[in-house]
Amino acid sequence: MSVTYLPLKAWNTHWTLDGPLVRCRHCGVSQDLTAAGAFQHALGCTARTLQAQYPSRELAALLQQKIQLGLF
Repeated sequence: MSVTYLPLKAWNTHWTLDGPLVRCRHCGVSQDLTAAGAFQHALGCTARTLQAQYPSRELAALLQQKIQLGLF
């Protein structure tokens, strides 16, 4: 039986993986998964916030948590 990992599901509402790229689901802008800088959304993107976003780091942390919990 598959169990949905809610933090990963939440990540997927904002981001999608496209090969080696992470892409914003709102504006479609992409960034390499290995990029160290903050994600740069398109001007006017509704997902753009005052707080810097690091989707690659967030994904890595979520996967690490999932592994540690034995859910992966």
